[in-house]
Amino acid sequence: MGIFGVHGPTSNRFALLKNGDESFAARVQLLEAAQKSIRIQALIFSGDESGLHIAEILKMKKAEGLDVRVIVDAAANLGWQTQWMYFDLKQHGIEVQGYESLYLEWINEVPIPFLSPAKDPEAPNHRYHEKMWIIDGETERAAAVVGGLNIANEYFRVDSSDPGHFWRDQDVIVKGSIVADMVAAFDRNFDHFIEIKLSRGGLNTDTYWQSTREFLDKFGKLTISYTTRNDLVERIKSMARVKPSLDYQNARSRFFQNRPRLGESYIRQAYRKLIDHAEREIIICNAYLIPSADLIDAICHAVTRGVRVVILTNSPETNDLPELTMVGRSYYKEILTVNEDLSAKKSGGSVQIWEWYGQRYDQAHQTEGTIHAKYAVFDRRYALVGSYNLDPRSEKLNSETAVVFESDILSAGLAQIFYENDLAYSRRVTPENANEFKEPTDVLYRLRKEFGGLFEPLL
Repeated sequence: MGIFGVHGPTSNRFALLKNGDESFAARVQLLEAAQKSIRIQALIFSGDESGLHIAEILKMKKAEGLDVRVIVDAAANLGWQTQWMYFDLKQHGIEVQGYESLYLEWINEVPIPFLSPAKDPEAPNHRYHEKMWIIDGETERAAAVVGGLNIANEYFRVDSSDPGHFWRDQDVIVKGSIVADMVAAFDRNFDHFIEIKLSRGGLNTDTYWQSTREFLDKFGKLTISYTTRNDLVERIKSMARVKPSLDYQNARSRFFQNRPRLGESYIRQAYRKLIDHAEREIIICNAYLIPSADLIDAICHAVTRGVRVVILTNSPETNDLPELTMVGRSYYKEILTVNEDLSAKKSGGSVQIWEWYGQRYDQAHQTEGTIHAKYAVFDRRYALVGSYNLDPRSEKLNSETAVVFESDILSAGLAQIFYENDLAYSRRVTPENANEFKEPTDVLYRLRKEFGGLFEPLL
């Protein structure tokens, strides 16, 4: 098991990256300044304008002699152009775990009787949802970005003319000793993929890639063309030159990696402990909310002891998986009922649930798509930011990462973003709404909710 320790308040500096465009600029500038190594892991690394811009920098850095490694999720990157981008990275010597040419990723995914080390028949359903962006991790210059963002135009807010692909997300950037923990987490993920290949004998695809690279080095690499929009390419170049205004603060912190395939539940435990110790206020912003019985219990106990809890998640209109919200809504009534509890009334505690619609209260039209952020703030002192959704998939299936830090300034900054920005694009759920969500009268809605409920353990 790989659990990491706590880092003291003077050993790390954190800054908030307030949205995807600011995160893009910070990420690119970290890449360009890299001197020794680059480690990138994301569920999605898309071959669109932003992904291709990043890929070109990676190739340049590899040519300069840096150690460049990438991990992606095999099932989440099946676009033809994305696959060719990975091929291009591979032919330039960059290892991309989670990819094989000709869509042969499945060779490394499906357990092989008497050969594969995978003993779990559900192994292919244990996906790799971690998000780490680590630069020069072995040096004193070590820096990393962690949070909710994958690598694609919608996450970096490239095209504001397309609200559905103009998302809201949350990252943090960190410098200091905690980056070594992120390096360890990345490296054991990377080694995990290599071990799978080594266990497959003649199906070890790395053997064939070595021969392919030798052939391409001798006879010339393939020239790969891509379909892009010129205006978005120029927009990306402009975004990359913006200097983010980063307010670094020292913070006591701890990094968590959560691998359910190994029985780990560290991030769920961190949530529970933070909720149980909150005294005044809990803010939860989570893209995909299907609360477990344990989470509902923790929230209700917090309310009865006098804590104000505010929860924000997607509406079906903005969720890229709308049935997930419909299933999650089934639990709103149970959560909101605690407001009528006598202990809650005496203590002054309460819980609110809000849904994101991507339309500001003072605007006539939707301007933003999915809220993909996963963060929480406790008493404006502690905060958790990462890739972890409050749903069954993150709890029981997906590998995840998160960082918890203690800082009044940073936590207050996240709370300000929540109240001044995120809630401004959202609507509060009333008890009447919760009743309707629990027992919907709309036939089509009910059918979609029931269909989603069939797959609730996998959502």
